Amino acid sequence: MKEKYFTFDKLNLYDEIIHLSTNKRMNFATPIVGAEGIKKGFREIEQDIGYKFKKIKTPNQTHSNNVRVLTDENLEEEFLDTDGIITNLKGVALGIRTADCQSILLYDPIKGVIGNIHSGWKGTLNKIVVNAINLMISEYGCEAKDILAFICPSILKCCFEVDKEVVDSFKEQFSDIDEYMTLGDIKENKQKYFIDTVAINKKVMTDLGLLDENIISSDTCTKCHSDLYHSYRADGQISGRNLSLICLKK
Repeated sequence: MKEKYFTFDKLNLYDEIIHLSTNKRMNFATPIVGAEGIKKGFREIEQDIGYKFKKIKTPNQTHSNNVRVLTDENLEEEFLDTDGIITNLKGVALGIRTADCQSILLYDPIKGVIGNIHSGWKGTLNKIVVNAINLMISEYGCEAKDILAFICPSILKCCFEVDKEVVDSFKEQFSDIDEYMTLGDIKENKQKYFIDTVAINKKVMTDLGLLDENIISSDTCTKCHSDLYHSYRADGQISGRNLSLICLKK
């Protein structure tokens, strides 16, 4: 199981939570494996963990900062243009597909609320995790100090190389961006930079009131470990997708 799925030790302490992040042993890229391949992958996860989900809800990710609340009433809706879901429904797994982007798992053990957020660089830039946490607070009465956040394997600063245009976009949103950025090489007459989007999301969450000890990163770079994880930066258009899941048990 450990070879097939990544899990967080701290989240494993909660018996009411199921969570995992897949690696290259499985592929959840619909254009590559098709709808049946996705269903087969879901069934394989259920067999591996010995649990049958009521439903696995995956949004139609578009690198937006849109987060939706999942209820019994909208359970069968397509979540179009959506990159984050929060819910208190039991037995329903929230799924996010990634290939370098961050999947951020959220859990409030006091209120019994979970979330799964797709935060690529555009989502990080537009503070999608802020929207998600504020929604947990407004919809379910969560308190920031009670929320746990887990950042699944994703591209880290060591490999997240960008052009000046991306840096300028971050400067508009984050006045302290220089703290999270280092100068790279000049390639094809263009200055390159490296940005730590994981550290940015951590800072954004602590500013909201999450406790530093409750924000845990896998510290696993998908590009560095592209032999183990699907990575768009490593594999380009043929890249598969990793899947992260979180579920409140029935």
